[in-house]
Amino acid sequence: MQIHETAFIVSTYRSYHEDVSKDPYAKLWNNPKTEALIPSILKSISKDEAMLHSLRNRFFYERLKSFFDKNNGGTLINFGSGFSMYQFQMNSNVSTIEIDKEDIIEYKKKKIDDWIKKEKLPFREIVYTAIDFNLKSEKEIIEVLKPLVKNKPIFILIEGVLFFLNKNTISKLFSICNKLQNKGDLIGSVSYLPEIENTNVYQKLLHYFDTNNDTNDAFNHQTIPTSFYQNLIGYSLVEHIDEFELSHKYIPHHTIVNKNEILNENMYILEKK
Repeated sequence: MQIHETAFIVSTYRSYHEDVSKDPYAKLWNNPKTEALIPSILKSISKDEAMLHSLRNRFFYERLKSFFDKNNGGTLINFGSGFSMYQFQMNSNVSTIEIDKEDIIEYKKKKIDDWIKKEKLPFREIVYTAIDFNLKSEKEIIEVLKPLVKNKPIFILIEGVLFFLNKNTISKLFSICNKLQNKGDLIGSVSYLPEIENTNVYQKLLHYFDTNNDTNDAFNHQTIPTSFYQNLIGYSLVEHIDEFELSHKYIPHHTIVNKNEILNENMYILEKK
C-alpha cells in the first residue's frame, strides 16, 4: 500500500456514513479496488474506522462552515488535502488552496474539473499546488503559498497528515502557518496522543501498514502530545476533542464503549494570537 491510497480509503469511509460525515460528495471517489480492500482493513484493525473518519469530517465541516459564514468568506488552505471535499460544502465566496503530493494533486484536479463540467459538483475557486513538505524548505513553501492567498481570513486544515511526517517537518509546517496567518485565523489539526502507542488497536494499525506498505513510500508513525499545541508559538488552543467524545454527541446509540479499543484521533482548533 502506498500512502496516497489512504486518500481513497478515507473518502470511501466518509461515504459509508454520509449522515454523520455530512459529505454528500465523498462517494464520487468510490472505486472497486478500494471497496475490495476495506473489509480486510476493518477486520485487521478496527471495525469502527469508517465511522471514526466520518466523525472527524463532521467536526471539521462544522468548524469550517462556522468560520467562513462568520467571516463572509475567506481562504481554506488544506495541507495534505487528499480527496477531501469541504470546499464544495462551503459557500462560493470561499476560495481553496489544495496542497498534496504531485500524483494526488494531478489526479484530483483532473477529476474535480471533469465533475464540475458535468455539473456533479458546484463550481468553486480552487488552486492546486504540489508540495512535498519533507523536501521543500520553509522559505520555499511560503514563497509558493503567499501569492496564492487572495481572500482573508485564513483557515488552515492539517488533517490526516502529521502521522506521516517527522518531528522536524511538523515544526516547519506550523511555523509556515504562523507566517501565513493573521490574528483570529484558525488552524484545524488532527493527531494521535502518545499513549495510543500502548493500545492493541494502534499496534494493529502499524502492523497493517508495515506489512502492506510500499517500501519506497516510508512514513513515520508520529504521535503528538496535547502540550505541543498548548505551547505552540503564536497560537492559543481554543478547542480540543477526540473521536470518542464526538461519538457521544453524533452517534449516541453506536457501540463505541472504550476509547482504548479504537484508533482515537484528537482534533485541535488553534487561533492565531
